[in-house]
Amino acid sequence: MNRRSFINSVAVGGTGLAVSPSFFSLVNEPQSIIKLALIGKGGMGTADTNTAIRVPGVELASVCDIYAPRLEEARKQWGQHIRLEKDYRQILDDDQIDAVIIATPDHWHQKIAVEALKKGKHVYCEKPIVHKRSEGRA
Repeated sequence: MNRRSFINSVAVGGTGLAVSPSFFSLVNEPQSIIKLALIGKGGMGTADTNTAIRVPGVELASVCDIYAPRLEEARKQWGQHIRLEKDYRQILDDDQIDAVIIATPDHWHQKIAVEALKKGKHVYCEKPIVHKRSEGRA
């Protein structure tokens, strides 16, 4: 096993452990599709999304980024059906979205994650989720 395949294995396993069991139980229900949105289409967001959409029953529905060329790249990479947004709040307000991957710059993680959870979304977020202990309470 080389370093790259090891890191990939750890990332896939870690993603599975980080998501709640109730999230995975949705995948096993007949005709249940998890609608996923990516917020922040940089390198990590792209890699995390590619991993997530390999899970049967997971469909990428929306991508959000403030940088227009990344949105164009998302449509080329994942299909014309992808809804594109520049404002993450539009994604969080969409009742069709079940889960979000937050792959924004670190200082946005806590704010977006808290807002997503308040909207009832499942959240996967790269570290750090907070910068100060005081942010953890939210």
